Amino acid sequence: MCFKRYQMVRLTLFFIVILILTGILGCGRKENTSLDPTTTNVKSAAITDNSLLRIMGHWYGEGKKELLVRQAVREFSFLNQDLVIDLQFPHHIFKFNDEAELYFIECDSIAQMVRQNKWPFDVLFCDKERYRLVGEKVNDKEWGKKYLVDFSKEPWFLEAHKAGLFETIPLAEDYGGIIPGPIIEGITHILFVSEEVEKKVGLKVKDLDMTFDDFLSYAKAVDEYNRTHSEKVTFFSKQYQYAIDNLFKQLVTSYYGKSHFSSIQESLAAMEQTYRAFEELSRYHVLDQHMEYSHLAYDIAQRILFDKQCLFNLQPTWLILLWNKSNPEGLKKLRPCEIPSFAGKVSPFYSGFFQVIFVVPKNAHNPEGGKRFIRYITSTETADRWVKYAKCPTGMKNTISYTDFGQDMYEKFFQHLQKKYGNNQVDVRLNELLFNTRKTLNFRYADVLEGRLSAAEALAQLKRQIY
Repeated sequence: MCFKRYQMVRLTLFFIVILILTGILGCGRKENTSLDPTTTNVKSAAITDNSLLRIMGHWYGEGKKELLVRQAVREFSFLNQDLVIDLQFPHHIFKFNDEAELYFIECDSIAQMVRQNKWPFDVLFCDKERYRLVGEKVNDKEWGKKYLVDFSKEPWFLEAHKAGLFETIPLAEDYGGIIPGPIIEGITHILFVSEEVEKKVGLKVKDLDMTFDDFLSYAKAVDEYNRTHSEKVTFFSKQYQYAIDNLFKQLVTSYYGKSHFSSIQESLAAMEQTYRAFEELSRYHVLDQHMEYSHLAYDIAQRILFDKQCLFNLQPTWLILLWNKSNPEGLKKLRPCEIPSFAGKVSPFYSGFFQVIFVVPKNAHNPEGGKRFIRYITSTETADRWVKYAKCPTGMKNTISYTDFGQDMYEKFFQHLQKKYGNNQVDVRLNELLFNTRKTLNFRYADVLEGRLSAAEALAQLKRQIY
């Protein structure tokens, strides 16, 4: 009897210990989804507003880009032991169904922070597109000037960036007249070609130094293929809303050939030549879409990889990692190609952009800690890691170049762009470059490529806007 009672006591104590451990471990796993500025994953009686630094990270799930953030936070924490770092990624903060939905949730949340001037984070993730959408939501394009720290006058900040970067690219215009953080990320636009469609049609696409004449010959081949086959292929995908814009800009700036405004006559000559090129392309139904995505929201449709139905898909480089997760076999069937230029012409620019990723709200709980973190990551070490991990350009000074890498096709591609265009990776504003005006001009090149407007009429409409 005593033995049975002893066994029961042992079992009872055992289950009590298990319940206690389960409660402790369960608390450790609990996910923080609150945006309450008083809430944090870090709990300690000794923590104060001046010692706690809350950072919203970026590039979660994007391989070595995420590693870059975690390394920077770990090293900064080691060197600044008066601070307790709470790093959280949007994927753990918000509830969402897909990446497209997360983007809008992030923008809605930042807009709420702006309206209330209350900030759950001392370092916030806010790139140029999120900044723009937040500005629309709060009806203030210059909200950054009121609520974010401006680093553009700091000598250490300017010294860490490439010479002439801020003079060449009007980055402050993306953030309401300020530069609220380091220009870590460079995004390049790539004309991806499907090797499967290439073989199906019987083509061999030129990867580098592609001319408009090359591009036109591919359009003719696809059109001829579609006339004789029931299973048709798409020549040029419209999934990315800026695909046509970037094709036109690369062509027109290659013909223009200057990095600054020269004369209306030269600009109109470049526009006329490019309108005619688009008109010639339109004869071969280059924008007919033979894959089904029109029922999807734009942000979702852009992310689908149609590796067997579409010859060309012009997209930003950030989609490479996403496709590598969603359709790795399909990604293997794609090659990066240079966006075409006119024969014998070279643009001063290549299509892409640089942007700020991390910003510091002025009214954050620990803005001084946030500034210290921004100063730490505004460095050659961060720039080198970005170039090495992302294989994309950065606006900061770096010691690693693409020639230091191996020789896979993306490394060769970026090495070629660096040699040909340097750091002039720019989302060109044609109204400013060609016509020396900030007035919005409707160039209507998409209508020409769709076959809805002639080149002559598009040019005539442009002249009426200018004169």
